[in-house]
Amino acid sequence: MINVIGIGHAGCKIADSLSQYPQYTIYKMDVGLKKGKGIFPITQRSSTEEYEEKFSPKVFSDLKKIRGDVLLIVAGGGSISSCTLRVMEALQHNKMEVLLIRPDVSFLTKHATTLDNAVFNVLQEYARSGILRRLFIVSNSEIEKVVGQIPVSSYYEKVNEIISSTFHMFNVCKNSSPSLSSLSEGSETARISTLGIGALDNITDQMFFPLNYISEKEYYFAINQKQLDEDPELLSNLKRRAREEDLTIKVGFGVYPTSYEQNYIYILANTKIIQGVNYDE
Repeated sequence: MINVIGIGHAGCKIADSLSQYPQYTIYKMDVGLKKGKGIFPITQRSSTEEYEEKFSPKVFSDLKKIRGDVLLIVAGGGSISSCTLRVMEALQHNKMEVLLIRPDVSFLTKHATTLDNAVFNVLQEYARSGILRRLFIVSNSEIEKVVGQIPVSSYYEKVNEIISSTFHMFNVCKNSSPSLSSLSEGSETARISTLGIGALDNITDQMFFPLNYISEKEYYFAINQKQLDEDPELLSNLKRRAREEDLTIKVGFGVYPTSYEQNYIYILANTKIIQGVNYDE
C-alpha cells in the first residue's frame, strides 16, 4: 500500500485518478477543500512564501501520523507547491518518492515559471542526496505527444489520466513476478527519473520528460498470455525492442503476462545528473 498525497490542484486531480486502484491510500492538500477523511484544507495565503512559513501546525501534526511508503504529487508552477518541503519534513520518517509535474510554460506567468524552476531544482537536490528515494519528473507538453490533439475542455483530464495509469502499471509490474527478467538493482545514485510508454512495433520510446544523461533504462513488457505461450519469435523481438544504441546506458527488461488483448511497454529512465544545467558552458 502506498500513501499518495496530492499537493495543489494538479496533484489532487492525479491522486483522485489513482484512487480507483486499491493499492493506494489517498490524501489531498489544497486551498478550498472541505474537511474530510484524508483531506488537508490549506488556508489561502497572500504570497507564495507564506505557504511554507505559515504552514498549519495541525496539518503538520496529522502528516507525521502517516506510516508507510509515500508518493507526493505536485506541480511546480502553483503557489502551494512552496509548502512541499514542509510536507517532506513531516514525512521524513517514511520512504518517500515525488512525482513532479512540469506544466507547459506557455500556460504560466513569469512568477509561476520562476517558482516551477525553483521546485524543480530543489527536489532534484533532495533526490541526489538520498532524502527522496526517487524523483519522477513528467512534462505536460511531452505527454501531449502521447495523446495527440486534445480538446481544451478535457486537456488536463486526459493528461492526468495518462500520468496516473502509467505510474500505476509501472508500480504493478515493479511489484509483480516477471515471466522472464534481466532487471537488476539500479544505482543508488541514479534517483532522478522519468516514465514513458512504447509499442512493440515502434522503436521510438515516448518518454514523459526529455531526461538528459540517462544511465539506466528499464523496460516493462506487459504481454498477452496467449502470445507468451505461442509466439516463438517474441523473445528476440523483445530483446531487439529494448536494445539501446548508446552503450553507456545500462538496459534491463522484464516480461509480465496480462489478459489484455493489446501489449504495452512501460519504461523507467534514470540519471544521477541534475537536469536543466548546461554542462557544456
